[in-house]
Amino acid sequence: MVRYIVIIPAYNEEGFIGRTIETITQQSLLPQELIIVNDGSTDGTAAIVKQYQTQYPWIRLVTNDKKEPYASGSKVVKAFYLGYHTIQQDYDFLVKFDADLEVPPNYFAKMAEIFEQYPKTGIAGGTIVMEKEGEWVYENFSDIDHVKGAYKSYRKACFEDIGGLKHSIGWDTADELLARFNGWEIKVDINLQVKHHRPLGTETGSLKIRRRIGNGMYRLRYGFWITLISAVKAGYLTKPYGLTGLAVLIGWIQSWLKQEKYIVSKEEGQFIRQFRKQRMKGKLLG
Repeated sequence: MVRYIVIIPAYNEEGFIGRTIETITQQSLLPQELIIVNDGSTDGTAAIVKQYQTQYPWIRLVTNDKKEPYASGSKVVKAFYLGYHTIQQDYDFLVKFDADLEVPPNYFAKMAEIFEQYPKTGIAGGTIVMEKEGEWVYENFSDIDHVKGAYKSYRKACFEDIGGLKHSIGWDTADELLARFNGWEIKVDINLQVKHHRPLGTETGSLKIRRRIGNGMYRLRYGFWITLISAVKAGYLTKPYGLTGLAVLIGWIQSWLKQEKYIVSKEEGQFIRQFRKQRMKGKLLG
């Protein structure tokens, strides 16, 4: 039987965490462990998790008492690792999961099938949707073949090959690019919908998210021209039009002026730039 472990970083999630735990307890293939990291919450998040612990012995609560504000990037990864270092069971794949998601009952069974059927798949996931005017529609914040950072499933060997998650903004792009660099493939099952009950940018604002994406592009050694093309695309496709692209470019320039530390090596950066160029060329010709 395929074994997996789920880790959920959670900060002030009392409005969502119960539904997310329910969606995991209803899976046809249950995890070996569900580790929820209460990352300095000031609300009832911990109390809700403790209620579920009494019913499900494979649910564990890890507490970080540092009360830091919500932030994407390094804080989320730090919380993830607080849970990761408490893992007690062996596993075949590892899941980083957000506290505001809902998935179908066969979701993780399908993840297990993907890893079994495709030995070179290193990272897998479904496709993210948000509610809009009473319907669940694709949350168009990145390419559909990208497994979003909110719900990533990692084959154990792939997770080890890429050195785990980077403690930096851009970690959820770095992992896929480094997986490809190490010969792994990425699989997205577009038939598996992951319902996102708090769309991206709700906490921090879409322009701030785009600026951070620009920060991440610098740290991933994208270079100015690839970042510029990506910024133009963002400004053309996503609201508020124009400003989203400008925010990406500003983020890259800010990181360049500060000469922030790269999170990939020169060799990895060269691979990343070549991969991005090929993807851009393919889209233009396709």
